[in-house]
Amino acid sequence: MKGNISVVIINYNGEKFAEKLINSLNLQTEGYGEVIVVDNNSKDESFFYFLEKLKNVTLFRLSENKGFGFAVNLGVRQAKYENILLLNNDTFLEKDFIEKSLKNISNFKGYSFFAPLVLSYDGRYIDSAGDSVGKFLRPYKNFHKKEYKNLKLENREVEGFSMSICYFLKEDFIKEGMVDERFFMYFEDVDFSLRLKRKNKKILFTPDTVGYHFISASTKIENSMSEYSPIKVFWEGRNRVFLFFKNYELHSIKNWLFFFIGTFISSYFHLFKTKKFFWFLKGLYEGFSELKGIKRYG
Repeated sequence: MKGNISVVIINYNGEKFAEKLINSLNLQTEGYGEVIVVDNNSKDESFFYFLEKLKNVTLFRLSENKGFGFAVNLGVRQAKYENILLLNNDTFLEKDFIEKSLKNISNFKGYSFFAPLVLSYDGRYIDSAGDSVGKFLRPYKNFHKKEYKNLKLENREVEGFSMSICYFLKEDFIKEGMVDERFFMYFEDVDFSLRLKRKNKKILFTPDTVGYHFISASTKIENSMSEYSPIKVFWEGRNRVFLFFKNYELHSIKNWLFFFIGTFISSYFHLFKTKKFFWFLKGLYEGFSELKGIKRYG
């Protein structure tokens, strides 16, 4: 049975993970209507796997890596169906994911954006149960790294959702301005979620839709599988600045205080824990350098 849904896969060097994702899509209890693969100029041949082993596939292979946000916007715009399932290439799904996501979209009419339960790749721990932003402007994933076994979770509204795995309505995604492509990678979903929150748009966490995520695969592969690669730390530092200047009232002394406290905490973490402080500092510098012309609340 073919579902009324477009699957959008953002791919970059995903050969290591392609087979598991493909199998999980082909074994769904309710099938997809189409798959759109946006390849960000992969150095491997992972995009061939999607073309060969999935049905109704459209491939957009970019001549250069234009970032996660650009790829997401392109894929969603090209989708034929109103219902969108967005996936990173380092993910896979429970076999009833599409069936349950379509039921949730149908049953919860007051919602256009949905955060599934995202587990670690081995299923032992939670990666995300919806996302939040702490008062020091430090984004975090709800229940992150908490052991999943025997944990009971229920539907509830959340502040944000991770775009590693999520589903939503195409029309409303476009209406809300889509993803800000200037973020390139990391925190673009946080920025989008803050935009929804400011407009009183609701996001529903649905734990009956379960997916699995390797987490930061594209940067890990190029950096000896380190959880905090220099690339990741750089973009998180740079985009932290963008998040603040785009989404917070700048005349508030309290907001500035919280921003500096959060930046200090992150600096300490990268100085002593990840040993990548230089890259975090470089990201902050570039963030401030590129603020000219940034559109607030856009």
